[in-house]
Amino acid sequence: MKQTLKDIVNGILNSYSIIFFLDNKILSGTLLVVSFLNFWAGVSGLLAVVFVLYVGKKMNLHQPTLQSGYYSFNALLVGLGMGTFFDPSVVYFSLLALASLLSLLLSVGLGGWFYKYKLPFLSIPFVITFWFVVLPSSHFENLGLTQRSIFWINELYAVGGNGLLELFKTIDSFQVHQLVDIYLRSLSSIFFQSNLIAGTLIAIALLISSRIMFSLSVVGFLSAYFFAQFTGSEAASINYYNIGANYMMVAFAIGGFFAIPSRQSYLWTILLIPLTSLVLLFFYKLLGFIQLPVFSLPFSFVTILFVYFLQMRTKAENLVLTPLQLNSPEQNLYTYRNNVERLSGIYYFAINLPFIGEWTVTQAHNGKYTHKGEWRHAFDFMITDSNNSTFRNDGYQLTDYYCYNKPIFAPADGFVELILDNIEDNIPGQVNTVNNWGNSIVIRHLNGLYSQISHLRKGTFKVQQGAFIHKGDLLAHCGNSGRSPEPHIHFQMQIFPAIGAKTIDYPFAYFYKTNSGSDALVQYKKPQKGDIVAPVSSDQFMFNAFNILPDSVLNMKYSMNGSNEKMERWDTYTDAYNQKYFFCAETNSTAYYINDGSMFYFTAFYGNKNSLLYYFYLAAFKIYLGNKQIEIQDYLPLSVLRIPLSIKWLHDFVAPFKSFIKVEYQSAIEFSDNALNSGEVRFASAIKFNMLNKINKVSESTVKITSKGLTEFEYKSKKTQIKARCISI
Repeated sequence: MKQTLKDIVNGILNSYSIIFFLDNKILSGTLLVVSFLNFWAGVSGLLAVVFVLYVGKKMNLHQPTLQSGYYSFNALLVGLGMGTFFDPSVVYFSLLALASLLSLLLSVGLGGWFYKYKLPFLSIPFVITFWFVVLPSSHFENLGLTQRSIFWINELYAVGGNGLLELFKTIDSFQVHQLVDIYLRSLSSIFFQSNLIAGTLIAIALLISSRIMFSLSVVGFLSAYFFAQFTGSEAASINYYNIGANYMMVAFAIGGFFAIPSRQSYLWTILLIPLTSLVLLFFYKLLGFIQLPVFSLPFSFVTILFVYFLQMRTKAENLVLTPLQLNSPEQNLYTYRNNVERLSGIYYFAINLPFIGEWTVTQAHNGKYTHKGEWRHAFDFMITDSNNSTFRNDGYQLTDYYCYNKPIFAPADGFVELILDNIEDNIPGQVNTVNNWGNSIVIRHLNGLYSQISHLRKGTFKVQQGAFIHKGDLLAHCGNSGRSPEPHIHFQMQIFPAIGAKTIDYPFAYFYKTNSGSDALVQYKKPQKGDIVAPVSSDQFMFNAFNILPDSVLNMKYSMNGSNEKMERWDTYTDAYNQKYFFCAETNSTAYYINDGSMFYFTAFYGNKNSLLYYFYLAAFKIYLGNKQIEIQDYLPLSVLRIPLSIKWLHDFVAPFKSFIKVEYQSAIEFSDNALNSGEVRFASAIKFNMLNKINKVSESTVKITSKGLTEFEYKSKKTQIKARCISI
């Protein structure tokens, strides 16, 4: 019962804030209060939402979607509109229930239809429902149009007495600049009002909820106002409702919700406002013939059309559709920027270097000799010595070459698609241009993703065509067959199974680059000519410790700032997209993670920033599982860190255009004693706050693992000190 009530309350509040494309309880509560400044409109809106949530729950609609307000915000608009235009009566409330039901049916129906095209239905159900009410309303003799707009003082007095009336009159009569007055009244008109109190409360709540949305409301308002001044269309298109429910809503939708906030999203907002004005005037004239109101139809029309236009592009460069909707433009922006930099690898099937030890890239992509045209995305590898020579002695014999007859391994799991194994090695300095690929193997890793390794030695293949192979299986040995003046291997990725198919641009997952004498870990990039590279090998001890499987349970006992120990339970699951995550039911917190064999890292955190899971997310944000002492550098999304409010707000305003803050993360092995896979490894990590290149340490942590897995971790910052240990896995 308690959970059901909580779900209903969340559904009600979300129905209000989702109108502004936000999920924020401060905004929701403010909008709920503001709606009651027009009392019967507020009552009608709330009743419509409750009715739709009740019907949706009884009819077993998808509960998370229902609670998000997705199906009920149009009913809210219907209730607000009807409460504004009609007098309350038994007939009225009966009609309100029917209209709310119709809006729900339209929301579900249009939602399913638009979903096929990845498009939103926005406020179309509200507009259609209201048309169904307004057009036949004259036939309902017991349904009267309200005169509260004339006698609003009496209604206000009845609701709050003389005190509320005087307060309202005082605030509404404040002398403010004309533009500010129009802006605030336009904001209030989204909820079918036209007063400074409502507009001011909404503006303040919007500012607290999202600096980006607040700035877009100003951009949308000014664009509409000055365009109307320019064209002389103020009388027809510049009224409070049109500015609020059409121009500002277009700004919210395009500038901050469906697209990642950026210079381009703001620019397109400014460009689409005049287009919205044109569409609005067209519908105003067209629907005027049948006496139907336009309401927010132009906003829906322009937004849906433009989102579909963006989906049809062959490449998204500057204006990017939001890939993961978090219902906050700031979170969308910070998460997107962070993921673009650090999570590009998750979109690739991991391909590794096909050898062991250090090899030199003698020809990379767009190479000088043979990597041209359709075959430009390829690599040639050889072994060189300290003098950069590829051979010992005089180099007249194949055995003089360091890489000759060296073992070549499978770069990833797959099926052996083709093997060519009948071409003799060339004498050094000579080439075979008839069979230029030489002895080769093609491996199918996925349908439409193949790797090819060429110039192998005849008779050394250890696998057969059609066999399934695992990453690291021995394939053959390096040779000098085909167009190869000296022993080397040629490696390329392709989308067709033929030997010599055209190449594709594809990175290696992880490798060491040792040009400077020390190992640097490179992730999902392509080596360049002259790079000395080596494959990454995972440490099985560390891999097993962080290989936390779904349906596992971690019971954590911890103390914070010296307090008594508490318990927190973490369950692990996989979602519908096969992504693994920790979930803490007590704090309603979720942390998504990946263990790809070379790295353990978190991809997202949602929930309570006072939970132990949050601090573990910060401590173990990215851990290298290899067998070398490598310091890992990464960045956290700004939205997950606690930073001073003034700095955060300032950065939020300018973030779509320029970021001046970075949250840096570093981790490395602090202590290791796992020679027999029975000791322990301790990792040390630190988080640093970089603002305008001025760096301050935020926290430092240690994570300890043993053969049993995660054993304990510590987190230390200026205000928080945590010691936690895992008591059962």
